[in-house]
Amino acid sequence: TSGSTGTPKGVVTEHRAVVNYLNWAAHHYPAARGATLVPTSIAFDLTVTGLYTTLTVGGRVYLGSLDEVAGQDNAVPVALLKATPSHLPLLGDLPKRWSPGEMLILGGEALTSAALAQWRADHRRVTVVNAYGPTETTVNCTEFRIGPKQKLPAGPVPIGRPFWNMRAYVLDERLEPVPTGTAGELYVAGAQLARGYLGRPGLTAERFVACPFEPGVRMYRTGDLARWRPDGQLEYAGRADEQLKIRGFRIEPGEVASTLLDHPDVRQAVVAARDAGPGDTRLVGYVVPENRADGPAAVDTDALRAHAAARLPEYMVPAAVVVLDAVPLTPNGKLDHRALPAPDFGARSAGRAPRTPREELLCGLYADVLGVERVSI
Repeated sequence: TSGSTGTPKGVVTEHRAVVNYLNWAAHHYPAARGATLVPTSIAFDLTVTGLYTTLTVGGRVYLGSLDEVAGQDNAVPVALLKATPSHLPLLGDLPKRWSPGEMLILGGEALTSAALAQWRADHRRVTVVNAYGPTETTVNCTEFRIGPKQKLPAGPVPIGRPFWNMRAYVLDERLEPVPTGTAGELYVAGAQLARGYLGRPGLTAERFVACPFEPGVRMYRTGDLARWRPDGQLEYAGRADEQLKIRGFRIEPGEVASTLLDHPDVRQAVVAARDAGPGDTRLVGYVVPENRADGPAAVDTDALRAHAAARLPEYMVPAAVVVLDAVPLTPNGKLDHRALPAPDFGARSAGRAPRTPREELLCGLYADVLGVERVSI
């Protein structure tokens, strides 16, 4: 596994599970018959798509990270590329010959229309596939595709429908199916299910459970929240263990990040909870400025917080916004939460200084309670 939700674990996957996936991919990804760029480590299951699908249909594979290939020549222009949504800013800077000319497959993280909009506007002839699937279901098990002439859906991009010989169930805590439009935990069953975790029988029994709808069949408890849309497409709704609770309020970080992305000066946005002191947890937004013809946009963090405050309830507005040159990524191309810098919660506008001893005492008391260096009157 990639380790994005904990310590990486070895997953025992049978050859027939990989064959089911490659049969699907060879049929649905015809661009693999051309040239494919594989920019991620072979240890990452995301690589299986570009490497093995391409080799099984007689295509050409280029191995190299996105920041290495730009200055190199390639005899055949790239037709297919698979990456994570966090790679999108790097993809936008690729020379044309290295940029996928037929199909871009994104997976490994949640995808929003705001994050994809700029790349899609610059590559209107390319089919974009939003693929979903944990390592425990052999690379991917559902997908949603956006053809060259299709309009980009607003908000979260759906994760689509299951592959051949795969089934998806959205269930409540009693393992009962939830109504259409209601979020529940996503379970997956079918030919691509792994045998379990290497040397971890207890964890295997916890995550690979009996399927109440198919006697003698196991299903994998993904830990992801999803909902069925009225059109029969699955929509990802976040991790069941990623929901934040701050001052008694439950907060979906993805919803806050999506609001920050709506600002014209923001290219990427990430939201996380950070400790500001004992018992004091605060919401922090991390943003990458939009690229303009004259350079990166100048992000006014106070204006960005005001933008969020106009669209979100008060408890969902980030206490601080940090501007980054780029979002830190793990070697597998996913967001590296541990590398996000700590914000300066004490950084505020000067405001009016206290004029009397009473005001000075009052400011001192509020600064002490809030855990900041100073508070204006």
